Amino acid sequence: MRVHKPQSVAATLQLLDETGDESKVIAGGTALMIMMRNGLLLPEQLIALERLSELDYIHADSEGAIRLGALTSLKKMQSCPELRRSLPTLTATLGLVANHRVRQRATIGGNLSESDYASDPPAVLTTLGCRVHIASTGSQRVLPLSEFLVDYYENALEHNELVTEVEIPRPSPTARTTYLKYVSRSAEDRPCVGVAAYADTDSSGRLTDVRVAVSGATPTPFTLPSVTDDCRGAKPDGGLWQEVGAAYGAAIEPIDDVRGSADYRKHLTTVLVRRALETVSSSGENGASRL
Repeated sequence: MRVHKPQSVAATLQLLDETGDESKVIAGGTALMIMMRNGLLLPEQLIALERLSELDYIHADSEGAIRLGALTSLKKMQSCPELRRSLPTLTATLGLVANHRVRQRATIGGNLSESDYASDPPAVLTTLGCRVHIASTGSQRVLPLSEFLVDYYENALEHNELVTEVEIPRPSPTARTTYLKYVSRSAEDRPCVGVAAYADTDSSGRLTDVRVAVSGATPTPFTLPSVTDDCRGAKPDGGLWQEVGAAYGAAIEPIDDVRGSADYRKHLTTVLVRRALETVSSSGENGASRL
């Protein structure tokens, strides 16, 4: 195996053009190294991004959106005072990912590029309207996270493209968010089902925006816009949230694995969607919980 350590994004993109499907990109390595050690991936060439300091940053743009360089570590995001103020549910969720050593190495670009169905951040980022910035030689494009994530461990990247930035619109100041993570096996931290919820209301207390994403059960975060959009204009109450939870439980087609059967996950989805929405409509706190 040949290992490349480019000094810039431009050099990285040139390498991707030259090496094609023979190469794999490695950022923090917390996922790729495990796959390589287990013989699941054996790339002929490895492009290590450790020297691309230009992709390690956190800042707010003139429109208030939060911009994260693709090589920003989960630990740096979790500890950032600005993110803790503006995106408290996201930073709390990052604190539930794996352990300190993994969070110190894992990057936000790598986390999304791995496209792991049982990862916590994508569900929260989906409800926040996250967008992924992608570069290739001579061109750039931006995709909503819901379009970037395609299937189990599959994303919309072409072989010569690289994730360079993650953009998160700043939530409405009146919005409330939460993430509930249910773990069924004590030996690991991967969710059996995780539910991220976002709800905003107007001055009269009526709902103006509701978003829910379920992780750990389907290839990509599961959403039902037709159901959540119908909540607009309604007063939040237990009956409404019970209906939304039931709709999610009926519509989802979850995976069946060692963390839980498909039927069990459908039941959990019903319960956790309702509970997450009750939390955002009754509590003034934004955060994340492991159940």
